[in-house]
Amino acid sequence: MYHRLQVTISASRSRGGGQGEGEDTTMVSGGPLRHQTFCFTCVLGLYGCRWRQQVDPNEKRWVERIWFVVMLLAVGFASFWMYFWLVVWNDADDFNWWIYQQTGKWVNWYWVILAATSTAFGYAVFLLLLAAIHVCFEIPVYLHWLHKILVVLLLCGCTASVVLMQQLWLDGFRLAWLSLQMTGPWLHLGAVGLMTVSSWVIAGQWAQVRTLALQIFWFVFYLGVMGGLYVAPLFITSPCFITVDQLPKKPNIGGHRGAPMLAPENTLLSFQTAIDNNATMIETDVQISIDGVPFLMHDGDLRRTTNIADVFPNRVNDNAATFNISELKRLNAGKWFLQSDPFGTVGGMSARRRALIANQSVGTFKDFLQLANTYNIRVIFDLYPPPRGHPFHKNFANYTLNFVLQSGLPQSSVVWLQDSDRFTIRKRAPFLKQGTGNKISPVDMKKLSLTVENLDYRQYSQGDYSLYSKNNITTVTYIVHSSWLFSYLWCSGADTVTSNGVNLVRNLNSPSWRMNPFHYRVLWITTDVLSGVCILVCFLVQRRRKAFGRNHVETVRLEMIEEAALPSHDHDPRKRLLSDNPADDMDDDDGTLEGATLGGTLAFDMDLPVVQHKEVAVEL
Repeated sequence: MYHRLQVTISASRSRGGGQGEGEDTTMVSGGPLRHQTFCFTCVLGLYGCRWRQQVDPNEKRWVERIWFVVMLLAVGFASFWMYFWLVVWNDADDFNWWIYQQTGKWVNWYWVILAATSTAFGYAVFLLLLAAIHVCFEIPVYLHWLHKILVVLLLCGCTASVVLMQQLWLDGFRLAWLSLQMTGPWLHLGAVGLMTVSSWVIAGQWAQVRTLALQIFWFVFYLGVMGGLYVAPLFITSPCFITVDQLPKKPNIGGHRGAPMLAPENTLLSFQTAIDNNATMIETDVQISIDGVPFLMHDGDLRRTTNIADVFPNRVNDNAATFNISELKRLNAGKWFLQSDPFGTVGGMSARRRALIANQSVGTFKDFLQLANTYNIRVIFDLYPPPRGHPFHKNFANYTLNFVLQSGLPQSSVVWLQDSDRFTIRKRAPFLKQGTGNKISPVDMKKLSLTVENLDYRQYSQGDYSLYSKNNITTVTYIVHSSWLFSYLWCSGADTVTSNGVNLVRNLNSPSWRMNPFHYRVLWITTDVLSGVCILVCFLVQRRRKAFGRNHVETVRLEMIEEAALPSHDHDPRKRLLSDNPADDMDDDDGTLEGATLGGTLAFDMDLPVVQHKEVAVEL
């Protein structure tokens, strides 16, 4: 009695047979047989430092699966961190300013962190692509130990950074959360598309699972994930889901300290640049010198925006209001901009423009008002009280009002935010636009006779703009220069938006996107239906394909029959190749295999005792 022994060969050999006459590749795996090309060599080498297809017999596959999951987590965290730093670009100056307050040194840390994050994100995605190629072509996944160390460091670094930034800069996460109202619909469509495309590979892996219970578990789990994606739009809201006739008019553009992306902040050149870029309002910061001249400066000292260290090295940390105007005029207020390049715009400037910037000095409030009057520009300013002991500490508000009244600028063009001595200010200048920098309800603002609300964009909720508008209260929102954030405020109904980059928002003739709610529902449902159909087809085809493949593997069948039952002659039928063209595959002269085709089945008949059915690996 004899039995059949089945042997699985994972090998390919080019016609010509001899070593050195063709490419010979051996791979021990469950995947399809293939010639190792240059591309496969690079994939194997870059991912696992295996420059030939070979498998360590002691390799534990479940360990590599765990590392694959860890890599997916690293890619997820890196993607989130990359998204975070891209959308908070609007507040990059605030971030740099916050670090400057802690360290006393101005460095554009935002671009440093963005560059590091981009490198980590690119590395993580590159590894994921290499792993995906392994899975697609059924190559055993093996991550090199150096990659494993870097992946763990990346995962820990991103996690620690997120936790740390949540404690130190919560405003950044508020902005990132707000951005989802503008990016959410498109992130949803992208996620559905990505999962649909990857379903072919996922279905292929699922079809290889031998246990029915596990197949059902993973299929239900995958359906749960896709179901969550399909219903996600139920929780997505955006002010840009409106019809054309519901779209509010474009907000007026205000220059925050002028145009600080193109010129040094709070200088006459900065204000002129903002006006040239169609700004209808200019915001500035006012302090009073020791000899009673209002000047323009945001910081409490002069370190960041002047060359105080060169002119008055012993007074670097002194309050700006303790200098007289002649001392302030000795300072240069433009060279710092060229040296630090706070917004990365200096490189594209002409030599003439740079020379103009280098000659800027500390501006006075009087010159600012005259410029606004010349161009009929509205102004809004923060008035900082002088320190105790200053000659104008007690009456700084009324004293500054004198300059406003003497400038000739119409009172209706000035927004007065200072709460100090507001009653007297109203009596002296009844036509000033009285505003506040604190969030007050429309009802209370009416009681206080306030007509302008000047707030950071985070302090407004989406419905506030229409509520203030119904009560004839003008909303001023700062600081915005990202197109997506400006579009969000546009759709929300903001009246005026002050920006560091007036040159960036001036040319926006419509929001970044706007969609009829009905059209979005049609897009959402259509995308989900098409995705569901594609995924179902992928799972059915892969299941049938894998089931068919298991019945048609490349095998060498060793048929064991009784020796007496077989005839004996030169071309022994006990040694034959069952291929598409057996005559071409057998060398009649020496009986050797000249070029076995991958689809063929090689069978040898030999006299063997009864053995148990086994599968073994054979290397040609």
